[in-house]
Amino acid sequence: MTEQPATASVTGDVIYEAEFDPKIASHGRALISLIMFVTIVGIPFIPFMLLFTMWYYPEYMRRISARVTTQAVEIKKGVFFRKEATIPLNRITDVRLHDGPLMRYYGLRGVAIETAGQSGTSASSEGNLIGVVDSVKFRDVVLTQRQKVLGTAAAEDGAAPQAASVGSDQILTEIRDILVRIEEQGRPQN
Repeated sequence: MTEQPATASVTGDVIYEAEFDPKIASHGRALISLIMFVTIVGIPFIPFMLLFTMWYYPEYMRRISARVTTQAVEIKKGVFFRKEATIPLNRITDVRLHDGPLMRYYGLRGVAIETAGQSGTSASSEGNLIGVVDSVKFRDVVLTQRQKVLGTAAAEDGAAPQAASVGSDQILTEIRDILVRIEEQGRPQN
């Protein structure tokens, strides 16, 4: 991850932009080959798949990006089916790091950004990135900026309850006065 000069974005200034490890291609080839080998039926297709990935992974690397702005995490990825996701920082509930044996062999880690209201597994989420260089720093930047956004929102919300409290006191006083009048009307007069 490199520190970028602040540039404008729809969701605020760009704070950090993630870099992706080129070993994603080797990991992907190994994973696909392993899956094809295990299925036995896929074994004859392994050479064709390897030739296809010679084009696919450089194209994938050219199209993947992830950046943290002052208000959101913006992710772009995909070759055939392109996805662009903007995840508001105030909706992020957790940023998890994950890896498996094959990912560890290639020195890769995955970053899964979980959001409020998210359904399904992290593998299917828009916020799942594999091969982020210095994934720990990326996670820390996202969480730090999230805290700043939530802190700003809490500070803005802090003034609102105080104003609502003043209005609530007036309403409660009016309700009390109405109840006193009703009570007085309901008493029998001697």
